[in-house]
Amino acid sequence: MAAPKKVAEPDKELRFTRIVQAQSFMIIAAVAFAFALLITITWLMGHPSFRWWMPLPFLAVVLFLGKLSGRCARHAYLILTPLGIEIFPLFKPEENLNLVYWSQIDDAGFDEELTTLKLHYNPEKTAGIILSLKPIPTKKRPLLKKALLARLAEPSDKN
Repeated sequence: MAAPKKVAEPDKELRFTRIVQAQSFMIIAAVAFAFALLITITWLMGHPSFRWWMPLPFLAVVLFLGKLSGRCARHAYLILTPLGIEIFPLFKPEENLNLVYWSQIDDAGFDEELTTLKLHYNPEKTAGIILSLKPIPTKKRPLLKKALLARLAEPSDKN
């Protein structure tokens, strides 16, 4: 099973995972497991309308969501590195990784609830990236905001 790689200098980066999504997927998986268990017990008691195969679709959902939940909890969503911000999509992150260099970012904006991050590439704020921060725990969002704004406030050699 694939696992996150060791980081050469972990003190120079901040990782934010999709733990909120992982919790949601685990809750849905638990409900699906409860349905599978209920159907199995009803079938074992000899109810004529229930068949042996009826809990199988629920168990397939449990396996899929369990695996997806583990992936969300283990792998990063955003990483603030010395080079820039690495943005990992949920599926195929090795192919669709988006690295935004610090020199590309002119400004960053957050909404009041800290659920959306806007990275602006120009002073007119006409180009950039909009990211949802809902997968990140609510308690970690102020840390992300503080770290990002502090990094952007540092003097750099932007062109």
